[in-house]
Amino acid sequence: MIILGKRGFAGPFLAPVWTPPRLPGLYAVMVPGWRLLTFHPVHVGHATDLAYAGLLRGHEHYAEWLALAGTEWNLYVAACEMQGSSETDRQAACRELAKAPQTITIKGPSHAQL
Repeated sequence: MIILGKRGFAGPFLAPVWTPPRLPGLYAVMVPGWRLLTFHPVHVGHATDLAYAGLLRGHEHYAEWLALAGTEWNLYVAACEMQGSSETDRQAACRELAKAPQTITIKGPSHAQL
């Protein structure tokens, strides 16, 4: 588990083998940081169904994420389930994370650490 803003996210999981829940929620796409077991966020988004087949590979910025990661095996994802949430709730949560000076952190700004 990692903390993004003030929310707990399950993961990070390797994107190619991630089995997302069929629930609404937030997700974060990450690449490995320069230190062992650290991750740098490249995108935070929301979805009505985290298990939607095109959530990652169908995203308009997927090619950019791959360019940063070098390979899909360096692309990680974490998810925060928001069962019973509305589209407005998820959008507000994404805006809140985008405004946070430290997008993803447990130890140090802009990184998540296991």
